[in-house]
Amino acid sequence: YVKPKHLDALTFALAPVVEGRMGCKFLWGEVKHLDGEDRVATIKPMFTDGLESIDFDYCIVAAGCNFGVFHKWGESLWFPTIHEAARPEGS
Repeated sequence: YVKPKHLDALTFALAPVVEGRMGCKFLWGEVKHLDGEDRVATIKPMFTDGLESIDFDYCIVAAGCNFGVFHKWGESLWFPTIHEAARPEGS
């Protein structure tokens, strides 16, 4: 349990850190396919309907916490179902 007023002290936005401090490109979306051998990811960027294929040197997947033991997709009160394929079964 965390007090809501402590949220800002415990969290940060990833995009400014990844792009500003690390010099990398931040992409916000859902990975649909990840080909590690060829280093290509197929993604669906947020707020779009189409898919994009991008190549990468390094790939960081930041999925957050999805540990809800009583739900098939790991859904909990703190982490709703966000994956497109899982939404029909989410609450």
